[in-house]
Amino acid sequence: MKSIFVAIFFLTSIGALHLFGQQVTHNSFCGHENVIHYNEKLYPGYSDFVKRTFDEAHQLITKSSNSRNKIFTIPVVVHVVWKTDSENLHDSIIESQLNVLNESFRLQNSDRDSLRSIFKEIQADAGIEFRLEEVIRVKTSSNFSLSLTGLPDKVKQSAQGGSDAKDPDRNLNIWVCRIQPIPIIGGQILGYAYPPVGLANWPTGSSAPSKSLEGVVIDFRVFGKNNPNIMTVNNQKYNTTGKTTVHEIGHYLGLRHIWGDGGGLFGGNSCNEDDGITDTPNQGAQTGGGCDKTANTCIDSNGNDLPDMIENYMDYSAESCQNTFTREQIDLMRSVLQNQRSQLVNTEEQLALSRHFKIYPNPASTFFSIESTQGNIMDKITITNQFGILLASFKSISNQEMEIKHLASGLYFVNIYTLGKVVTHKILKVDE
Repeated sequence: MKSIFVAIFFLTSIGALHLFGQQVTHNSFCGHENVIHYNEKLYPGYSDFVKRTFDEAHQLITKSSNSRNKIFTIPVVVHVVWKTDSENLHDSIIESQLNVLNESFRLQNSDRDSLRSIFKEIQADAGIEFRLEEVIRVKTSSNFSLSLTGLPDKVKQSAQGGSDAKDPDRNLNIWVCRIQPIPIIGGQILGYAYPPVGLANWPTGSSAPSKSLEGVVIDFRVFGKNNPNIMTVNNQKYNTTGKTTVHEIGHYLGLRHIWGDGGGLFGGNSCNEDDGITDTPNQGAQTGGGCDKTANTCIDSNGNDLPDMIENYMDYSAESCQNTFTREQIDLMRSVLQNQRSQLVNTEEQLALSRHFKIYPNPASTFFSIESTQGNIMDKITITNQFGILLASFKSISNQEMEIKHLASGLYFVNIYTLGKVVTHKILKVDE
């Protein structure tokens, strides 16, 4: 019924914003369509591939039991990239943001009961938790801003004054920094996230964003619930409660904006568009801030006349109004964690299995060996670089010595396929 088309980032402007001829006078605007059109020009087939990828992910919901009895725990690495002392957020602010995430994804938020009764039966616990693994602090002299040609991914690259991702297959990397207003045209983005699409899946010949760029970027002023920094634009304050990060992680786990991002570049009615989720009512447009519970902008194609679900985390309503994910939104996120982002939530069984394999020497210069300490058969071994690019693949092997002298020095990933599972080890290639 609904096509999955991923929202790339959450753009909010306060006051008048001119963007490609469109004037926005309220407090909320998303530049998602502009980035999609830009990426489509650079990478032909981009939009069709993202749509197809998430259609497939959505279909997996009905193909697996997807039991909510299992709790998925996602390890989080927070990169605080700062220039001024106020941008170097205190650990207590980071802790408060993790608390908001855990409350929101486990339906333990204190405002959960304020959801209107008409939506109560589709409100649920996502069974997803977040564990802080590490805080990396980097002082910078760089500026990070959206441009007409791309997102501020410099914050994810140490060579550009940012901080390199830490093992993005196995960690949710969150970068917190000052996001500068958009040059020339003005406007302020609060954050953005890429969907779970790997570099190897892009059309042949495309220069796509790499695995090292996966994760979430959040402006330092809207990170956490107890943040003393207030974002003010045109003398208006943006009141935040940590929900921007909840919203962006929703995108990172496959969710789209609740209004379906319809209307094209210049706005328009979205009632005929959809978010790929059947239990979220169609909505004519983003909610431009506030918490108007009388809003009812669409009648669904099936004849249901439900009000706009402004309490949903994937709308642009006031953060004080947002309090829920729906059951089918949850099913999609859990499906992504079992498929596209499965390495984030490796089970204890997989972790134990990884200890059955020994890689040596490590670091290595010309060769390294893989040994199964428990006699496990290795059905296949692949070697990828930090960008997810496949460099070598071997089938049906036992213990194996691998030549790597042709590789440049750096970090590589050795993926071992055994007993129907994949375990990954790192190998550091050094010069002779």
